[in-house]
Amino acid sequence: MSGEHYANIRKVEGPFKVEYGDQVLAESNYAMELQEYHPSYEFQPVYYIPEGSINMQLFRPNQHQTSCPIKGKAAYVDLDSGSNKAEDIAWTYPSPLEGATELKGTYAFDVSKGARVLRAGEPVKSGIRKK
Repeated sequence: MSGEHYANIRKVEGPFKVEYGDQVLAESNYAMELQEYHPSYEFQPVYYIPEGSINMQLFRPNQHQTSCPIKGKAAYVDLDSGSNKAEDIAWTYPSPLEGATELKGTYAFDVSKGARVLRAGEPVKSGIRKK
């Protein structure tokens, strides 16, 4: 698969917690770990939390969408909870492409927007680097 853009998705044990400031946004015993591979970029794993483990009343959908050739179209939500507000803080793939169906019904959180994703109490690394 050298030279290709592809992803591996697997279920990993937690516990996982997502925080914003002093507010807990989600808690789950597991997440779907997406490890993306690309010939020009180096990706940290991204953890997708099951929707049933997320306090969805804190979020509102927005119109922002992006598209990925291996995952499909992503829909975004804003955090809108009292004084805690952040645009595009999380995204989901409502109808993921065939190679990413494990992501259906899960959300990833953007740490660059202030979300803290913790696995067993430790912050997860995030980011993309040019190779």
